[in-house]
Amino acid sequence: MIKGFDDFLGNVSAVKGLKSMIASGRVSHAYIFDGAYGTGKKTLAYAFAKALQCENGAENGCGKCYSCKALDSGEHPDVFFVDTDKTTIGVDVIRDEIIDRAKTKPYSSKYKIFILNGAERLTEQAQNALLKTIEEPPAYGVFILLVSNYNKLLVTVLSRCVLIRLNALGRETLERELLKTKACDRQMCGLIAECAGGSLGEALRLCSDEGFFTLREKAAKFFDRVEAADLMGLYEIIDEAIELDKSHDKGLDSFLSLIYLFYRDLLVFKTCGEEGVIQKDYLGLIEDICGRLTLKKLIKGSEAVSEARREIGMNVNKQLCLEQMLFKIKEK
Repeated sequence: MIKGFDDFLGNVSAVKGLKSMIASGRVSHAYIFDGAYGTGKKTLAYAFAKALQCENGAENGCGKCYSCKALDSGEHPDVFFVDTDKTTIGVDVIRDEIIDRAKTKPYSSKYKIFILNGAERLTEQAQNALLKTIEEPPAYGVFILLVSNYNKLLVTVLSRCVLIRLNALGRETLERELLKTKACDRQMCGLIAECAGGSLGEALRLCSDEGFFTLREKAAKFFDRVEAADLMGLYEIIDEAIELDKSHDKGLDSFLSLIYLFYRDLLVFKTCGEEGVIQKDYLGLIEDICGRLTLKKLIKGSEAVSEARREIGMNVNKQLCLEQMLFKIKEK
């Protein structure tokens, strides 16, 4: 079933703005919903479509009219979700899936709505083809571009669209949703919410990702391994980390994120006790490490990991970044 506005998590101002446009009759022909993976762009686009098409004018869709039922079943004749697994979206897709379809009037509704997923993948030619349609749109046309980085769109396209920015969800919001959906047990909710980067989609994915929990075990062993390692041992750790990046999508970044989370818990335990620790299932290990490492050394280690993550994100040489990180952690 398609969710309505009231079921949408977070981003209150974005939802309020869309509701206001519908209520005032100032619906634009073109929108850009911009946000990271899992911030709910697709969900919000469908909620918007449901409100626009509802025959009874219900803000969240009445769920009873033909239009609402058709959307809920995924068979609405006037709402089109356009997606492709290609790395780029060419002009042929735009022509076949949007431009040609937009030439005919809606079958049963006031609007003909096109939701284009991953619009940042549009080639320049495809964007220019779409631009011609949104510059002179049919009266019934509504075009919604879902992007993770609106800066990848042409300025001419941006200038013709209403930009709606979606922000990451807070940790508490994610925890509540995970508990409500029973996607994971209560003990793991805080951990998953912390690692999901404000994305509900990512949080739900992590709940069933065995590789994530295996990686966390590796991160937990990292501290003892580094403390005991000689120079050769440090390079073994580096080689394993580089291999993680080859065998798992974002494997190295995830590994470093989990190490950083352990540092966060170590610092909290060292300064405030166990109350604010997220990974309470590792309390014994955290207490043991805190008993051996000074506050100064923990701060230095967390800063080294943070710096390595930032530099690797900027495509700096990974081997060199990891070397510098480990040597800083090992400093007396």
